[in-house]
Amino acid sequence: MISFLSRLICAIFVLALVKPCLAMDKLLVAVPVVAVQYAPIYLGLKQGLFAEEGLELEIHVVRTDLAIAGLSKGKLDYIAHGGAALRGATRGFAIKLIFALDDKAAFWLMTQRQIAHVTELKGKTIGVSFPGDTPHLVLKRFLRERGLNPEQDVTYVSGQISPIGLQGMSAGVLDGAVMAPPYSVIAEKMGFHSLAFLGKEVPDAPTINGIITSDAKIRSQPNQVQRMVRAMLKSVNLYRQKRDLAVGFLASEYRLERSVAQQVYKNALALLTPKGEVSVDKIRDVLNLAKELGQDEALIPEPESLLDFSFLHQARRSTTEKRPLSARP
Repeated sequence: MISFLSRLICAIFVLALVKPCLAMDKLLVAVPVVAVQYAPIYLGLKQGLFAEEGLELEIHVVRTDLAIAGLSKGKLDYIAHGGAALRGATRGFAIKLIFALDDKAAFWLMTQRQIAHVTELKGKTIGVSFPGDTPHLVLKRFLRERGLNPEQDVTYVSGQISPIGLQGMSAGVLDGAVMAPPYSVIAEKMGFHSLAFLGKEVPDAPTINGIITSDAKIRSQPNQVQRMVRAMLKSVNLYRQKRDLAVGFLASEYRLERSVAQQVYKNALALLTPKGEVSVDKIRDVLNLAKELGQDEALIPEPESLLDFSFLHQARRSTTEKRPLSARP
């Protein structure tokens, strides 16, 4: 009898120590390209930060217009797209930016070795992601400010996201291409010319990368949205604070030499927003760019309607509360 009671007590004690196995929320997330600006997400996945929040992410590369449509129809849960996605609100899509990764144009204009000046682009062929997408619009603004007619002086080849654009330049079928890290760094190491860092040359470029979701998702699953934002915040903090870990991850994930990964990390770190949010004025700039595409001004929503950082503010409070006193500022 004593032996039976002992075994029973031990069994109850063991069960009490075992955490319940919670069902994971399986989420479909879209990114426009495979690029370093989304590396904090992948690092967070690898380090289990999303799993800690009960989230299982499945990430797909989806063209921005298709991603917005998928989000609005509930086919996607979140999209890690930028200004082009927010401009989808001018076409009636009910969406909100809930976490901002960066607010600078993370694009470099890479050219063939013999092209050393912007004026030499006249009559040349340049690879861009998609017509009307943010890299394309930022490039056109840059060309216009440098005295070229972006509608007549160059020819654009669409579908040339960074890795494909690099292939096109290597094959000699493109004179230049807009690239994001790590491909811009790889291209320069291969001997191609870095003609312009568009984030510096066009400082007012209305571009944002971050996590966007639908109004319907926020209304129906606020707890999930909160966990998604909290996982994003932890992922970005880890990426920012653990340099060696991040550089090693970039080298492994993108098959980069260590020296290349270090430069990629340096470039990417400078693009991150300080606190995961952007100003209303930045959103206004993003929406105003829609006018360059001929969008009816009456259909452009108020910029405040596209932001919801309430989940981020709560995540920052909860993260601070969990930090030991010695680690707080």
